[in-house]
Amino acid sequence: MQPEPVNNGNNMLKNIMLGMAGVFIAILIFIVGVTVGVSAANGFSFNGPSAFPVPTDRTASIGDGTPASSSSSGLNVTLMNDVMSRLRAQWYGDIPSDDKLTDGALRGMVSSLGDPFTAYIEPQYAKILEQDMTSRFEGIGATLKSVTGGAIQIVRTFDGSPARNAGVQAGDLIESVNGAKVSGLTTNEVAAMIRGTAGTTVTITLRRADRPKGFDLTITRGAITIPLVTSKMVGDGTIAYVSLYDFSAEASAQLNATLKDLLAKNPKGLILDLRDNPGGYLSQAVDVGSIFLKKGTLVIERDTKGNERSESTSGNGIAHDIPMVVLVNGGSASAAEIVAGAIQDYGRAVLIGETTFGKGSVQSPQTLPNGGQLRITIQHWYTPKNRGIHGTGIAPDYVVTRTPADELAGRDPQLDAGVEYLQTGKAPAATAVPTAAPTPSK
Repeated sequence: MQPEPVNNGNNMLKNIMLGMAGVFIAILIFIVGVTVGVSAANGFSFNGPSAFPVPTDRTASIGDGTPASSSSSGLNVTLMNDVMSRLRAQWYGDIPSDDKLTDGALRGMVSSLGDPFTAYIEPQYAKILEQDMTSRFEGIGATLKSVTGGAIQIVRTFDGSPARNAGVQAGDLIESVNGAKVSGLTTNEVAAMIRGTAGTTVTITLRRADRPKGFDLTITRGAITIPLVTSKMVGDGTIAYVSLYDFSAEASAQLNATLKDLLAKNPKGLILDLRDNPGGYLSQAVDVGSIFLKKGTLVIERDTKGNERSESTSGNGIAHDIPMVVLVNGGSASAAEIVAGAIQDYGRAVLIGETTFGKGSVQSPQTLPNGGQLRITIQHWYTPKNRGIHGTGIAPDYVVTRTPADELAGRDPQLDAGVEYLQTGKAPAATAVPTAAPTPSK
Protein backbone atom coordinates (compact mmCIF):
# COMPACT_ATOMS: atom_id res chain seq x y z
CA MET A 1 0.00 0.00 0.00
CA GLN A 2 1.37 3.41 -0.96
CA PRO A 3 1.25 6.30 1.52
CA GLU A 4 -1.38 8.90 0.66
CA PRO A 5 -0.77 12.65 0.89
CA VAL A 6 -2.18 14.57 3.82
CA ASN A 7 -5.02 16.92 2.95
CA ASN A 8 -5.00 20.56 4.01
CA GLY A 9 -7.62 22.42 6.08
CA ASN A 10 -9.99 20.61 8.38
CA ASN A 11 -9.85 17.23 6.64
CA MET A 12 -8.78 14.35 8.83
CA LEU A 13 -5.11 13.39 8.69
CA LYS A 14 -4.30 10.50 6.44
CA ASN A 15 -1.64 7.93 7.13
CA ILE A 16 -1.49 8.14 10.91
CA MET A 17 1.25 5.68 11.70
CA LEU A 18 2.50 3.76 14.68
CA GLY A 19 6.27 3.83 14.46
CA MET A 20 7.86 0.45 14.00
CA ALA A 21 10.46 0.75 16.70
CA GLY A 22 11.36 -2.64 18.06
CA VAL A 23 14.90 -1.71 19.00
CA PHE A 24 16.67 0.98 20.97
CA ILE A 25 16.42 4.66 20.15
CA ALA A 26 19.09 5.55 17.58
CA ILE A 27 19.38 1.92 16.46
CA LEU A 28 18.16 1.55 12.90
CA ILE A 29 16.93 -1.67 11.39
CA PHE A 30 16.14 -2.14 7.76
CA ILE A 31 15.12 -5.24 5.88
CA VAL A 32 17.07 -5.23 2.66
CA GLY A 33 14.78 -6.14 -0.19
CA VAL A 34 12.12 -7.41 2.16
CA THR A 35 10.80 -4.55 4.23
CA VAL A 36 12.43 -1.53 5.66
CA GLY A 37 11.55 -2.93 9.04
CA VAL A 38 12.41 -0.88 12.09
CA SER A 39 13.98 2.49 12.19
CA ALA A 40 13.76 3.96 15.64
CA ALA A 41 15.76 7.06 14.88
CA ASN A 42 13.94 7.70 11.64
CA GLY A 43 10.54 6.93 13.10
CA PHE A 44 9.73 4.41 10.42
CA SER A 45 6.16 3.34 10.78
CA PHE A 46 3.19 1.93 9.00
CA ASN A 47 0.02 3.76 8.11
CA GLY A 48 -3.13 3.67 10.17
CA PRO A 49 -6.45 5.46 10.44
CA SER A 50 -6.93 9.16 11.10
CA ALA A 51 -7.15 10.42 14.64
CA PHE A 52 -7.43 14.20 14.79
CA PRO A 53 -8.01 17.06 12.35
CA VAL A 54 -5.11 19.06 11.00
CA PRO A 55 -4.74 22.19 13.17
CA THR A 56 -5.99 25.24 11.32
CA ASP A 57 -3.74 27.69 13.17
CA ARG A 58 -0.56 26.45 11.53
CA THR A 59 0.51 27.20 7.97
CA ALA A 60 2.83 24.66 6.41
CA SER A 61 3.52 22.81 3.24
CA ILE A 62 1.99 19.40 3.84
CA GLY A 63 2.32 17.66 0.55
CA ASP A 64 -0.16 19.45 -1.65
CA GLY A 65 2.20 22.21 -2.73
CA THR A 66 0.77 24.78 -0.33
CA PRO A 67 3.66 27.05 0.68
CA ALA A 68 4.63 27.51 4.29
CA SER A 69 4.20 30.93 5.84
CA SER A 70 7.61 32.44 6.53
CA SER A 71 6.14 35.15 8.74
CA SER A 72 4.44 32.71 11.12
CA SER A 73 7.41 30.33 11.25
CA GLY A 74 9.79 32.88 12.77
CA LEU A 75 12.74 31.38 10.89
CA ASN A 76 15.61 33.76 10.25
CA VAL A 77 15.74 33.30 6.49
CA THR A 78 18.09 36.26 6.12
CA LEU A 79 20.68 34.63 8.38
CA MET A 80 20.39 31.30 6.58
CA ASN A 81 20.90 32.99 3.22
CA ASP A 82 23.85 34.90 4.62
CA VAL A 83 25.51 31.65 5.79
CA MET A 84 24.85 30.05 2.41
CA SER A 85 26.35 33.01 0.62
CA ARG A 86 29.49 32.82 2.76
CA LEU A 87 29.82 29.10 2.12
CA ARG A 88 29.51 29.54 -1.61
CA ALA A 89 32.15 32.26 -1.58
CA GLN A 90 34.65 30.79 0.86
CA TRP A 91 34.21 27.00 1.18
CA TYR A 92 37.35 25.12 0.14
CA GLY A 93 35.66 22.35 -1.80
CA ASP A 94 32.66 21.60 -3.95
CA ILE A 95 29.36 22.87 -2.65
CA PRO A 96 26.70 20.14 -2.78
CA SER A 97 23.68 20.56 -5.00
CA ASP A 98 20.81 22.72 -3.84
CA ASP A 99 18.75 19.57 -3.30
CA LYS A 100 21.38 18.09 -0.98
CA LEU A 101 21.73 21.35 0.91
CA THR A 102 17.96 21.53 1.31
CA ASP A 103 17.84 17.94 2.56
CA GLY A 104 20.55 18.72 5.10
CA ALA A 105 18.75 21.82 6.33
CA LEU A 106 15.48 19.93 6.73
CA ARG A 107 17.17 17.07 8.60
CA GLY A 108 18.80 19.55 10.97
CA MET A 109 15.56 21.41 11.56
CA VAL A 110 13.64 18.26 12.41
CA SER A 111 16.42 16.73 14.52
CA SER A 112 16.48 19.87 16.68
CA LEU A 113 13.12 18.75 18.09
CA GLY A 114 14.87 15.95 19.94
CA ASP A 115 12.21 13.39 18.97
CA PRO A 116 13.73 10.34 17.31
CA PHE A 117 10.38 9.46 15.75
CA THR A 118 9.79 12.80 14.05
CA ALA A 119 11.96 12.78 10.95
CA TYR A 120 12.57 14.09 7.48
CA ILE A 121 13.02 11.25 4.97
CA GLU A 122 14.89 12.20 1.80
CA PRO A 123 13.07 11.51 -1.49
CA GLN A 124 15.18 8.49 -2.53
CA TYR A 125 14.62 6.82 0.83
CA ALA A 126 10.96 7.79 0.97
CA LYS A 127 10.50 5.82 -2.25
CA ILE A 128 12.04 2.76 -0.62
CA LEU A 129 9.76 3.08 2.39
CA GLU A 130 6.73 3.40 0.14
CA GLN A 131 7.69 0.16 -1.58
CA ASP A 132 7.85 -1.60 1.77
CA MET A 133 4.14 -1.49 2.51
CA THR A 134 3.20 -4.62 0.59
CA SER A 135 5.66 -7.19 2.02
CA ARG A 136 6.77 -8.07 -1.52
CA PHE A 137 10.07 -6.72 -2.78
CA GLU A 138 13.16 -7.29 -4.85
CA GLY A 139 16.45 -7.60 -3.01
CA ILE A 140 18.46 -10.14 -1.03
CA GLY A 141 16.11 -10.92 1.88
CA ALA A 142 18.07 -9.90 4.97
CA THR A 143 17.50 -7.50 7.84
CA LEU A 144 20.05 -4.91 8.92
CA LYS A 145 20.60 -2.81 11.99
CA SER A 146 23.04 -0.15 13.12
CA VAL A 147 25.08 -1.26 16.13
CA THR A 148 27.40 0.47 18.56
CA GLY A 149 30.13 2.34 16.73
CA GLY A 150 28.03 2.85 13.62
CA ALA A 151 28.63 -0.56 12.06
CA ILE A 152 25.87 -2.15 9.97
CA GLN A 153 25.04 -5.71 11.00
CA ILE A 154 23.04 -8.51 9.43
CA VAL A 155 20.34 -9.44 11.94
CA ARG A 156 18.40 -12.08 10.05
CA THR A 157 18.06 -13.82 6.69
CA PHE A 158 14.92 -15.50 5.44
CA ASP A 159 14.50 -19.12 4.41
CA GLY A 160 15.16 -19.52 0.70
CA SER A 161 16.29 -15.92 0.29
CA PRO A 162 19.26 -14.97 -1.89
CA ALA A 163 21.13 -13.86 1.24
CA ARG A 164 20.57 -17.17 3.00
CA ASN A 165 21.47 -19.18 -0.11
CA ALA A 166 24.69 -17.18 -0.56
CA GLY A 167 25.84 -17.93 2.97
CA VAL A 168 25.06 -14.64 4.74
CA GLN A 169 24.70 -15.24 8.49
CA ALA A 170 23.10 -13.34 11.33
CA GLY A 171 25.77 -11.33 13.10
CA ASP A 172 27.82 -10.60 9.97
CA LEU A 173 29.02 -6.99 9.72
CA ILE A 174 28.93 -5.22 6.37
CA GLU A 175 32.18 -3.48 5.44
CA SER A 176 31.37 -2.43 1.89
CA VAL A 177 28.83 -2.77 -0.91
CA ASN A 178 30.15 -3.08 -4.45
CA GLY A 179 33.49 -1.82 -3.17
CA ALA A 180 32.07 1.28 -1.48
CA LYS A 181 32.75 1.49 2.27
CA VAL A 182 29.64 1.79 4.43
CA SER A 183 31.34 3.25 7.50
CA GLY A 184 29.43 6.33 8.59
CA LEU A 185 26.38 5.55 6.47
CA THR A 186 22.89 5.05 7.81
CA THR A 187 20.95 1.85 7.37
CA ASN A 188 18.73 3.77 4.94
CA GLU A 189 21.71 4.41 2.72
CA VAL A 190 23.12 0.90 2.99
CA ALA A 191 19.70 -0.58 2.26
CA ALA A 192 19.46 1.56 -0.86
CA MET A 193 22.92 0.41 -1.97
CA ILE A 194 22.06 -3.27 -1.59
CA ARG A 195 18.60 -3.21 -3.12
CA GLY A 196 18.05 -3.71 -6.81
CA THR A 197 16.14 -5.47 -9.53
CA ALA A 198 15.75 -9.24 -9.36
CA GLY A 199 18.38 -10.98 -11.46
CA THR A 200 21.07 -8.35 -10.91
CA THR A 201 23.98 -8.91 -8.54
CA VAL A 202 25.47 -7.09 -5.59
CA THR A 203 28.83 -7.81 -3.94
CA ILE A 204 28.93 -7.38 -0.18
CA THR A 205 32.12 -7.47 1.89
CA LEU A 206 31.40 -9.03 5.25
CA ARG A 207 33.27 -9.46 8.49
CA ARG A 208 32.47 -12.45 10.70
CA ALA A 209 33.49 -13.14 14.29
CA ASP A 210 35.21 -16.45 13.52
CA ARG A 211 37.08 -15.18 10.44
CA PRO A 212 40.11 -12.88 10.81
CA LYS A 213 39.60 -11.04 7.52
CA GLY A 214 36.70 -9.66 5.56
CA PHE A 215 35.38 -11.68 2.65
CA ASP A 216 33.21 -11.03 -0.38
CA LEU A 217 29.88 -12.59 -1.28
CA THR A 218 28.28 -11.87 -4.63
CA ILE A 219 24.54 -12.26 -4.35
CA THR A 220 21.96 -12.39 -7.12
CA ARG A 221 18.96 -10.34 -6.05
CA GLY A 222 15.54 -11.94 -6.22
CA ALA A 223 11.85 -11.34 -5.59
CA ILE A 224 11.17 -11.58 -1.85
CA THR A 225 7.91 -12.20 -0.06
CA ILE A 226 8.05 -11.57 3.65
CA PRO A 227 6.66 -14.48 5.73
CA LEU A 228 4.24 -12.57 7.95
CA VAL A 229 2.82 -15.58 9.79
CA THR A 230 4.37 -18.88 10.82
CA SER A 231 2.65 -21.60 12.79
CA LYS A 232 3.04 -25.09 14.20
CA MET A 233 1.73 -27.41 16.89
CA VAL A 234 4.02 -27.53 19.91
CA GLY A 235 4.41 -29.32 23.21
CA ASP A 236 2.69 -32.68 22.99
CA GLY A 237 0.91 -31.57 19.83
CA THR A 238 -2.04 -30.05 21.68
CA ILE A 239 -0.83 -26.45 21.80
CA ALA A 240 -1.13 -24.20 18.74
CA TYR A 241 1.67 -21.71 18.10
CA VAL A 242 1.49 -18.74 15.75
CA SER A 243 4.08 -16.01 15.21
CA LEU A 244 3.27 -12.63 13.65
CA TYR A 245 6.20 -10.89 11.96
CA ASP A 246 4.73 -7.37 11.83
CA PHE A 247 1.48 -5.45 11.42
CA SER A 248 1.75 -4.61 7.72
CA ALA A 249 -1.16 -4.55 5.30
CA GLU A 250 -1.83 -8.30 5.07
CA ALA A 251 -1.11 -9.21 8.69
CA SER A 252 -4.61 -9.70 10.08
CA ALA A 253 -5.89 -11.56 7.00
CA GLN A 254 -2.96 -13.99 7.03
CA LEU A 255 -3.16 -14.43 10.79
CA ASN A 256 -6.89 -15.09 10.69
CA ALA A 257 -6.54 -17.69 7.93
CA THR A 258 -3.72 -19.45 9.77
CA LEU A 259 -5.67 -19.49 13.02
CA LYS A 260 -8.68 -21.07 11.32
CA ASP A 261 -6.50 -23.99 10.30
CA LEU A 262 -4.94 -24.26 13.75
CA LEU A 263 -8.25 -24.07 15.62
CA ALA A 264 -9.67 -26.80 13.39
CA LYS A 265 -7.20 -29.12 15.16
CA ASN A 266 -8.96 -28.40 18.48
CA PRO A 267 -5.87 -27.31 20.42
CA LYS A 268 -6.02 -26.99 24.20
CA GLY A 269 -4.28 -23.65 24.11
CA LEU A 270 -2.76 -21.02 21.85
CA ILE A 271 0.56 -19.17 21.94
CA LEU A 272 0.76 -15.84 20.08
CA ASP A 273 4.37 -14.86 19.50
CA LEU A 274 4.89 -11.10 19.20
CA ARG A 275 8.60 -11.17 19.98
CA ASP A 276 10.63 -8.82 17.80
CA ASN A 277 7.45 -7.64 16.12
CA PRO A 278 8.15 -3.97 15.40
CA GLY A 279 4.55 -2.94 14.83
CA GLY A 280 2.83 -1.48 11.80
CA TYR A 281 -0.56 -0.15 10.77
CA LEU A 282 -2.82 1.02 13.56
CA SER A 283 -5.74 -0.41 11.59
CA GLN A 284 -4.02 -3.79 11.63
CA ALA A 285 -3.55 -3.56 15.38
CA VAL A 286 -7.32 -3.11 15.66
CA ASP A 287 -8.01 -6.05 13.34
CA VAL A 288 -5.51 -8.34 15.05
CA GLY A 289 -6.76 -7.33 18.49
CA SER A 290 -10.31 -8.10 17.37
CA ILE A 291 -9.30 -11.69 16.65
CA PHE A 292 -8.51 -12.31 20.33
CA LEU A 293 -10.59 -9.77 22.27
CA LYS A 294 -14.31 -9.25 22.62
CA LYS A 295 -15.78 -5.87 21.74
CA GLY A 296 -14.23 -3.05 23.73
CA THR A 297 -11.62 -0.32 23.74
CA LEU A 298 -8.29 -1.42 22.30
CA VAL A 299 -6.26 1.79 22.54
CA ILE A 300 -6.69 5.41 23.60
CA GLU A 301 -5.03 8.21 21.61
CA ARG A 302 -4.30 11.72 22.89
CA ASP A 303 -2.75 14.68 21.13
CA THR A 304 -0.69 17.47 22.69
CA LYS A 305 -3.83 19.56 23.32
CA GLY A 306 -5.52 16.79 25.28
CA ASN A 307 -7.95 15.78 22.54
CA GLU A 308 -8.79 12.12 22.95
CA ARG A 309 -10.30 9.31 20.96
CA SER A 310 -10.23 5.54 21.14
CA GLU A 311 -10.13 2.58 18.80
CA SER A 312 -12.33 -0.42 19.58
CA THR A 313 -12.28 -4.07 18.63
CA SER A 314 -15.06 -5.41 16.44
CA GLY A 315 -16.18 -8.30 18.64
CA ASN A 316 -16.16 -10.67 15.66
CA GLY A 317 -12.93 -12.56 16.28
CA ILE A 318 -12.44 -16.32 16.07
CA ALA A 319 -10.16 -16.78 19.11
CA HIS A 320 -11.93 -15.07 21.99
CA ASP A 321 -12.09 -17.98 24.40
CA ILE A 322 -9.20 -20.39 23.83
CA PRO A 323 -6.63 -20.37 26.68
CA MET A 324 -3.78 -18.23 25.52
CA VAL A 325 -0.23 -17.00 26.17
CA VAL A 326 1.46 -14.04 24.47
CA LEU A 327 5.26 -14.00 24.09
CA VAL A 328 6.96 -10.58 24.13
CA ASN A 329 10.47 -9.16 24.39
CA GLY A 330 12.42 -5.93 23.94
CA GLY A 331 11.78 -6.07 20.19
CA SER A 332 7.98 -6.03 20.59
CA ALA A 333 6.99 -2.48 19.76
CA SER A 334 4.25 -0.09 18.73
CA ALA A 335 1.25 -1.98 17.30
CA ALA A 336 2.56 -5.17 18.93
CA GLU A 337 2.48 -3.36 22.27
CA ILE A 338 -1.04 -2.09 21.62
CA VAL A 339 -2.30 -5.65 21.19
CA ALA A 340 -0.23 -7.07 24.05
CA GLY A 341 -1.21 -4.23 26.37
CA ALA A 342 -4.92 -4.63 25.70
CA ILE A 343 -4.74 -8.40 26.11
CA GLN A 344 -2.99 -7.89 29.45
CA ASP A 345 -5.41 -5.18 30.61
CA TYR A 346 -8.43 -7.37 29.97
CA GLY A 347 -6.84 -10.47 31.51
CA ARG A 348 -7.37 -12.31 28.24
CA ALA A 349 -3.96 -14.01 28.41
CA VAL A 350 -0.72 -13.87 30.32
CA LEU A 351 2.37 -12.25 28.84
CA ILE A 352 5.60 -14.22 29.10
CA GLY A 353 9.06 -12.99 28.17
CA GLU A 354 10.73 -9.61 28.66
CA THR A 355 9.66 -5.98 28.91
CA THR A 356 8.61 -4.58 25.54
CA PHE A 357 10.29 -1.71 23.72
CA GLY A 358 8.10 1.17 24.85
CA LYS A 359 6.94 2.85 21.63
CA GLY A 360 3.82 4.73 22.66
CA SER A 361 3.74 7.53 20.09
CA VAL A 362 1.92 7.91 16.78
CA GLN A 363 3.35 9.50 13.64
CA SER A 364 1.71 11.19 10.66
CA PRO A 365 3.65 10.74 7.40
CA GLN A 366 3.24 13.67 5.06
CA THR A 367 4.50 13.70 1.48
CA LEU A 368 6.40 16.88 0.61
CA PRO A 369 6.55 18.64 -2.77
CA ASN A 370 10.12 17.36 -3.38
CA GLY A 371 9.02 13.73 -2.94
CA GLY A 372 10.48 13.49 0.53
CA GLN A 373 8.45 12.58 3.56
CA LEU A 374 7.95 14.37 6.88
CA ARG A 375 6.92 12.14 9.77
CA ILE A 376 5.54 14.06 12.72
CA THR A 377 4.72 12.69 16.16
CA ILE A 378 1.16 13.89 16.71
CA GLN A 379 -0.14 11.67 19.51
CA HIS A 380 0.73 9.32 22.31
CA TRP A 381 -1.35 6.23 22.89
CA TYR A 382 -2.47 4.45 26.08
CA THR A 383 -3.79 0.99 26.93
CA PRO A 384 -7.49 0.46 27.74
CA LYS A 385 -6.68 0.93 31.45
CA ASN A 386 -4.98 4.22 30.58
CA ARG A 387 -1.43 2.99 31.00
CA GLY A 388 1.18 5.08 29.23
CA ILE A 389 3.98 2.85 27.96
CA HIS A 390 6.14 5.30 26.01
CA GLY A 391 9.74 4.94 27.11
CA THR A 392 8.92 2.26 29.68
CA GLY A 393 7.34 -0.61 27.80
CA ILE A 394 5.01 -3.32 29.06
CA ALA A 395 6.28 -5.65 31.76
CA PRO A 396 5.24 -9.29 31.16
CA ASP A 397 3.27 -11.18 33.76
CA TYR A 398 6.11 -13.67 33.96
CA VAL A 399 9.70 -12.68 33.20
CA VAL A 400 11.54 -15.37 31.27
CA THR A 401 14.67 -14.44 29.34
CA ARG A 402 16.16 -15.90 26.22
CA THR A 403 19.90 -15.36 25.99
CA PRO A 404 22.07 -15.24 22.87
CA ALA A 405 23.50 -18.58 23.98
CA ASP A 406 19.97 -20.01 24.01
CA GLU A 407 19.41 -18.78 20.47
CA LEU A 408 22.68 -20.20 19.19
CA ALA A 409 21.85 -23.55 20.77
CA GLY A 410 18.30 -23.53 19.39
CA ARG A 411 16.76 -23.29 22.85
CA ASP A 412 13.62 -21.25 23.51
CA PRO A 413 12.86 -21.08 27.26
CA GLN A 414 10.14 -18.48 26.66
CA LEU A 415 8.23 -20.75 24.33
CA ASP A 416 8.81 -23.68 26.68
CA ALA A 417 7.39 -21.64 29.56
CA GLY A 418 4.33 -20.79 27.50
CA VAL A 419 3.71 -24.42 26.64
CA GLU A 420 4.10 -25.51 30.25
CA TYR A 421 1.76 -22.79 31.48
CA LEU A 422 -0.99 -23.82 29.06
CA GLN A 423 -0.54 -27.51 29.78
CA THR A 424 -0.29 -27.35 33.57
CA GLY A 425 -1.26 -23.85 34.69
CA LYS A 426 2.09 -23.67 36.46
CA ALA A 427 3.62 -20.21 36.62
CA PRO A 428 7.08 -20.08 35.03
CA ALA A 429 10.03 -19.69 37.35
CA ALA A 430 11.36 -16.16 37.12
CA THR A 431 14.72 -15.72 35.44
CA ALA A 432 17.23 -12.95 35.86
CA VAL A 433 16.41 -9.79 33.95
CA PRO A 434 19.22 -9.06 31.46
CA THR A 435 21.17 -5.84 31.92
CA ALA A 436 20.44 -4.88 28.31
CA ALA A 437 17.58 -5.74 25.99
CA PRO A 438 18.27 -8.69 23.72
CA THR A 439 19.31 -8.16 20.13
CA PRO A 440 16.08 -8.20 18.10
CA SER A 441 15.77 -10.77 15.34
CA LYS A 442 14.31 -8.18 12.96
